[in-house]
Amino acid sequence: MKKGFIPPAIVVLAALFVFGCSTNRFIVYKHGKAYYFASRREGLHHMLCDSGDFKKVLADSSVPQDKKDALYRYNCTQPDSNKVQALYISLTPDQRKSIREAFEKEGYEINYFPCG
Repeated sequence: MKKGFIPPAIVVLAALFVFGCSTNRFIVYKHGKAYYFASRREGLHHMLCDSGDFKKVLADSSVPQDKKDALYRYNCTQPDSNKVQALYISLTPDQRKSIREAFEKEGYEINYFPCG
């Protein structure tokens, strides 16, 4: 092996760890579909908003009501991924954890990377 050469698999795993564990990006997975939270993907909108799941997630979280309202608005009625990410980052670590746990309570897996 060449000196200073980093195997591609290590680079990929490191990237998954860094991006999967960052404070403003995580993946929600349910029913064979995975999306980054706060993405503008139509499938995510259907999975969270049209289904009513996101209202349940927010209701089960310890996030202050004004931020719950804003998170719902910028995810579901006036989609703006930058505002969702900014709101999410502004939450305390415990509040962010409560959102991830509320997703899990609704049957979502967090940072699950389906294979094939």
